[in-house]
Amino acid sequence: MPQKVLIIGAGLAGICLAHRLLEAGAHVTMMDAGQNHSSAVAAGMVNPMVFRRMNKSWRLAEFLKEGSDFYQQIEKRTGGQFYHPLVIRRFFSSQQEKDLWDEKSNDQSYEPYLEKIIQEDTLNQSAHNLFGSGRVKAAFWVHAANWLKENWRYFTDQEILIKEVFKAQKWEAESKHYDGIQYDAVAFCMGYLQKNEATFGYLPLQQTKGQILTIESSQISQKESLNRKCFVLPVGENLFRVGATYEWNNSSLHTTQEAKQTLIENLNALGSFDYQIREQIAGVRPTVLDRRPLMGEHPKLQGVFIFNGLGTKGYMMAPTLARELAAHILDSKGLHPETCISRFNDLLLN
Repeated sequence: MPQKVLIIGAGLAGICLAHRLLEAGAHVTMMDAGQNHSSAVAAGMVNPMVFRRMNKSWRLAEFLKEGSDFYQQIEKRTGGQFYHPLVIRRFFSSQQEKDLWDEKSNDQSYEPYLEKIIQEDTLNQSAHNLFGSGRVKAAFWVHAANWLKENWRYFTDQEILIKEVFKAQKWEAESKHYDGIQYDAVAFCMGYLQKNEATFGYLPLQQTKGQILTIESSQISQKESLNRKCFVLPVGENLFRVGATYEWNNSSLHTTQEAKQTLIENLNALGSFDYQIREQIAGVRPTVLDRRPLMGEHPKLQGVFIFNGLGTKGYMMAPTLARELAAHILDSKGLHPETCISRFNDLLLN
């Protein structure tokens, strides 16, 4: 069982993995430059549903309860506050979507996640409402900036986190040495920056830029998140996050007028609200075409692992996947076949 583990990257993936490894008794060192452009700007919403097909999210029953419990546990551990229960109101874009909601909400397996439509949902006037709306249960959101701040403070106080940039010239992959120190295992959790690092360069990780607006309005309900074409997430004090754009193969962190206009149009299509734009930010998500994470041991480098590609469902999946990867690193337990990077071994051989 490896006892001394180096985690490169302290975003969502690295933080969750560090907690899971520490819980299992490992000695952990983390390295991060302290500038996160993915986890910190994420909305942090955990939505049980995939609205496009009105299906439950992948591995929902496993991820949702464990994730909710995990974030509340880490609040107690760090003394921070970042976990918030949430109601998501989905405004239907067609009669077909409404009918599908009716069908699914009467399915016992969907009962924990979808409220049956009532008159309030049909007549709800908080947004343009041609076909009514439905409410998602069991959702929550994690205040991403607070999550990072509190965990970075906690790991710094514990003398676990080193704030420095990973430098390839200090890395000896075959011996698992970094800056002259040998580790039993090394886990790369670099997010979208992994694309620029050679160790796992063969994996099909994509850099997907997203932009979000922060608006202020006294006319939008702060009791629920609105969803259609975009999301409107209440974050307190009449402030809301509106997002998000998807810009494939783009690692630029500059905000653009084009994205701003897209978000404004989507928001205006949702409802006739008075609001003021307070901020526009950009981040880059690490994504994979098959929409599954990248986890596991390098096929040629023993003891060298990756945890990446969490995409838009990252805050839902990360606690469970981090526990599974920690067990894989420490006890050689198998990974879910849809997450294991062995599915891309042919890319390395070619």
